[in-house]
Amino acid sequence: MSWTGQLYGKVFRGFGEFHLRENDYAFDHRKFGGNAQSITKDRWVHHTSFLWDYDVKNMSYLKNPQRAPEYRQARDHSDFLCRMNEYMPSRSVFTEGITAALGEHFTVQHTELEMALSDHDDFVPSTKVLSPQDLQDIISSKEAPTVERVQGWPR
Repeated sequence: MSWTGQLYGKVFRGFGEFHLRENDYAFDHRKFGGNAQSITKDRWVHHTSFLWDYDVKNMSYLKNPQRAPEYRQARDHSDFLCRMNEYMPSRSVFTEGITAALGEHFTVQHTELEMALSDHDDFVPSTKVLSPQDLQDIISSKEAPTVERVQGWPR
């Protein structure tokens, strides 16, 4: 995780007091992003979600999580979260910063969205979302004798 803090630290330098706090990205003590990683034998995926902007009213619908980072200190969403656009002058400044920071470690290849979307012929999905019927079939089959019950499914 520390590598993401170093990478994004370069992007946000000069725009706020950036910190990697547990699995969150924060300006000072206010969260503006989170991430997840998946690492397997020969692959990895890092996913980040940033809060560029949001409607405070919509945040009131969210419940506080059961597990929360220590630095949250039981604050509600309005006191805990912040918008990236309060710190960054524009999305283009942000994306240019990301591209430059990634370019220090990887070969960055620019492409148009249309081109990326049109090249789907070679796509081979490596995962499948299981339907309730798929789960029932797996449970009742001899292929997965260790699967006894999927808790909470179906709802």
